[in-house]
Amino acid sequence: MFTSISDSLAKTEAVFERLRERAEQRPPELRREWFDQALFKTRSNQVSAYLDEAEANARRLAELPPDSPVFSLMNDIVQEQLTALVQALYRG
Repeated sequence: MFTSISDSLAKTEAVFERLRERAEQRPPELRREWFDQALFKTRSNQVSAYLDEAEANARRLAELPPDSPVFSLMNDIVQEQLTALVQALYRG
């Protein structure tokens, strides 16, 4: 677990920086839907839009106290979104 909110935010920023670097190596537009509609609220053909949504959710999660009633749900959403983005951006 992260030791502080600032530690968590720094790690979050580093993860998304790497994902954005990887996304720059691919065409910016998606030719088809990459992600399950239940996983992202975003409806776009731009990879950056999905990265923006996931990063915003990760930042919200970093600001939530672990005993918050929505912490577990937000944590699951962020983990699933990150997994989907990593798989999409790093698949051959």
